[in-house]
Amino acid sequence: MVPRVFAVIASAVAARGKMLLSQGLAPEPLALTISIGAAVGTLPLLWGTTLLCVLLASRLRLNQAALQAVNYLLYPVQLALLVPLYRMGAGLFPWGPALPHGQVAQVLHGGFTSGATVLAVATLKAVGAWAITVIPLIAIMHPLLLALLRRKAVPAG
Repeated sequence: MVPRVFAVIASAVAARGKMLLSQGLAPEPLALTISIGAAVGTLPLLWGTTLLCVLLASRLRLNQAALQAVNYLLYPVQLALLVPLYRMGAGLFPWGPALPHGQVAQVLHGGFTSGATVLAVATLKAVGAWAITVIPLIAIMHPLLLALLRRKAVPAG
């Protein structure tokens, strides 16, 4: 049952992608939009990625809807990467206070003020780990997407 659901979702996403290409969105900006959306969509912040996508889309003149769609589609991946990026950040940047497991639970259960500083430092470290890993991701992903989208592009007219 689960593989069938994934097949239906994959075909719907492929159909939407073809529709975007046939509506005048060229492969180059679409590949850049997907790459940037994937990068921002995995940012280890539970706030601000939508606003960041708005700013990037307006600054780089990218398709706002497509960028937000990629960002939102990657929300489960973002949640799955939170702990690994926090751990990687703590290993790469050993300065500042450590984030004990009990303090995370305390912050999540309303003790925000007591753990805000520690959580902010841990988030900064996780963003540093994300920045180190996202550059190779985009460097690999963008040319591959561009080649794929150029091959799958629907001719105009």
